[in-house]
Amino acid sequence: MARRNLHRVASLTFCSALALSGCASQPGTPAATPLLVGTEGGVCPGAGQFDVAKIKTKNAAEAAQREAQILEYTSITPLPPGAEEAETRLRVRVPPTGMWPLDTRITLWKAADGAWQIATDNINYGVPPPPPPPPPPIDADGNLLPGFENWQPEPPPPPRPPYTNSALNPGDAATLDAFLSDPCYLNGPDRLPYSVPLNEIDEYGREEWLCPPDSAYYMAEVKQPGLPTRYISHSCYMDFAVSKLLTAATYMIPTLTPETE
Repeated sequence: MARRNLHRVASLTFCSALALSGCASQPGTPAATPLLVGTEGGVCPGAGQFDVAKIKTKNAAEAAQREAQILEYTSITPLPPGAEEAETRLRVRVPPTGMWPLDTRITLWKAADGAWQIATDNINYGVPPPPPPPPPPIDADGNLLPGFENWQPEPPPPPRPPYTNSALNPGDAATLDAFLSDPCYLNGPDRLPYSVPLNEIDEYGREEWLCPPDSAYYMAEVKQPGLPTRYISHSCYMDFAVSKLLTAATYMIPTLTPETE
């Protein structure tokens, strides 16, 4: 009995030493890595469930390839005058998938006066092409029918504009400013991969959470004054600030006027 108690005390002491030294936790217990903290000292959304340190480690191993891919995909978003040289700018792209026909291409930037601008060039591949023009009123020999001597074919529709742009509405502008200054975004992961490490093993014995297979891939190039350019992405929506920023930016639209409608 004494030997058993001694062994138990030694085991407890060893486990306590592991905990104090910051060693890896046992399955089912919270991770020992520091949690991502926001402005008011609370844990950032997403960081309580997912292991930010492991996510960043995965991202670092694939950083060069991922940045090159995002740079290529976002290079076709519109760049109206003033956007190319803007110090604060987001170029957002959500390519179409087998279940999602919309190709989203958005650029958001701050003009020289500090006002947010937006330009979109979204293409919906699910919309059928317009019907062909009606055939000319001709007979079997190719001659115009009586009464149609002055007939002229309908002019072709005007070409599609390269983009639609306007000033961003004040609510969306405030949303962008809030995200871009949020420590949860600034210090959080750039990329949320398809398989995301958990802080603790879940009830099904999984160490990672998998995105739904039909999710769209959101990505953006983000420039801010005094900061390195960031190439952010998510494989599906999550509670992290980077995911919320991507989702919010993707659904922002220009303010339509009679000139832009």
